[in-house]
Amino acid sequence: MWIHMTLTTNGKNYIAQHFGTSNCFASSGIAYTDPAGEPATGSTSDVVATLKLDDGGLSRGADGEIYDDIVTANDGAVTNTDIVWISSNDGSPADEAKYCAAAVTPTPTPGPTPAPGVAGTFEFKGAATGTPTVTLDLSSLIMKQALDYHFEMNDIKITNTSGYTVYLAMEIKLFKGALTSCPTLGWVFDGMDRTAPPHKNVRIKSLEPGEAGIYNADFFQPLSIIGVHTICLIIWGAWTQDALKSEISGITG
Repeated sequence: MWIHMTLTTNGKNYIAQHFGTSNCFASSGIAYTDPAGEPATGSTSDVVATLKLDDGGLSRGADGEIYDDIVTANDGAVTNTDIVWISSNDGSPADEAKYCAAAVTPTPTPGPTPAPGVAGTFEFKGAATGTPTVTLDLSSLIMKQALDYHFEMNDIKITNTSGYTVYLAMEIKLFKGALTSCPTLGWVFDGMDRTAPPHKNVRIKSLEPGEAGIYNADFFQPLSIIGVHTICLIIWGAWTQDALKSEISGITG
């Protein structure tokens, strides 16, 4: 027997989404307002049948839907045959088919095309050449011996006057007595600024162009050095850590 149906896919989906559970036809539990204006529950087909029979009356879906909304979604009227089909596809009994609306993937709304903005200016440079330059400010220098008698030089201010990043390390040479200049020979100790024992690794610092840093340095002179000595401070600088390590590798103190 041929059964004439007027339900379209859009109509079925609307009914499943508005008068079903989880976008599927349901056999019970769907809330609506009956023709007397009272709350009621029933199947998907009950709700559609009530809205159709009470067209223009008090009957409403849970969100205020009326029969005209179904007609608009379906592009046409819903027949009694359609209502029977809904009832036969609500999953009850358990072996009965259940109609569910296909999931709709929303089409993303294209956003505005980003426009380029001026971030500022930047000077691009080639590889560093020449010799790094720094300035040394010892106006706040504090010299003392720590509890273990190693020598400290604190509040050393160094400013990078080069156009590139500079890697730095500090060395001192000790000369016996009070001198007015640093001799080229005759020191009693030559050592680098190092970390605390047991490692005593050489400290390497870095400064960006124009940057100033305030540093404390530690030198581990032999405890046999007693009395007044002249301190000569040497600042080593290179463009890379590897180059700096190579330059100072011969200074073992």
